[in-house]
Amino acid sequence: MTNTNDAKSDSMLRKIMYLFMILFFIIGAFAAFTVITTARSVNKGLAEPIGNMFNQLLIPATPVILPSSTTIVNEINDLARLETASVEMEKVVTAERNNDFLWGAMGESLIFVAHGKVVAGIDFAKMTPEDIAVVDPVTVMVHLPEVELFDDLPALDNEKSYVADRDTGLLTRADPTLETEVRKVAEQRLKEEATASGVLETAEYNAQQYMLNFIKGLGFENVIFTDETPPVPEPYVQQIPKGYILLTPTPEAP
Repeated sequence: MTNTNDAKSDSMLRKIMYLFMILFFIIGAFAAFTVITTARSVNKGLAEPIGNMFNQLLIPATPVILPSSTTIVNEINDLARLETASVEMEKVVTAERNNDFLWGAMGESLIFVAHGKVVAGIDFAKMTPEDIAVVDPVTVMVHLPEVELFDDLPALDNEKSYVADRDTGLLTRADPTLETEVRKVAEQRLKEEATASGVLETAEYNAQQYMLNFIKGLGFENVIFTDETPPVPEPYVQQIPKGYILLTPTPEAP
């Protein structure tokens, strides 16, 4: 009976010891994490003012820009575009990586505020003589090129765009390529938002109004816009009012 009680006591003591060891490791790991985080914050708080002070004393405030004397011309293009609408907007883009690994110790997050301007219009270089058909002295049919966003104009304004917040985990450094990727995504998002806002429809309407005023200035009264290349009109035959005789010159004898 005594041996049984002693065995039970030993088993109970071992369980208690295991429990204390587990608690000890948990508390130790938490304490180590707290110490490392605090030390990093203190070092960062001390290093930044000292680094800023040395930068102000030793490094010139205004950078010296040395332009290169070499110029490379890749291509020269003729432009015949009509910009008829634009939209300016701001878009907040958030990027994260590895924030679910090791409680974010290997992660990084970035909040980028993108400011941009998207321009839309038509390219007259895509028009052909068949896109304009004169029906009669006062009527003309016009097929305009499809409106588009001018992709060669940068949508992202780098001077007005900025990184609002950036945070890195305890065991990682800032990825220098992350902001570059975010800027690419931000420019694409600006174009998508501009398209959704109806800038293409506005550009099409403004292009038609521009052409309407231009063609009426040439003496036409009726301007018909077509979705496709207009059909070839029938030859115009001038109506002769009653009481008038259409005279044609008599060819001279050879």
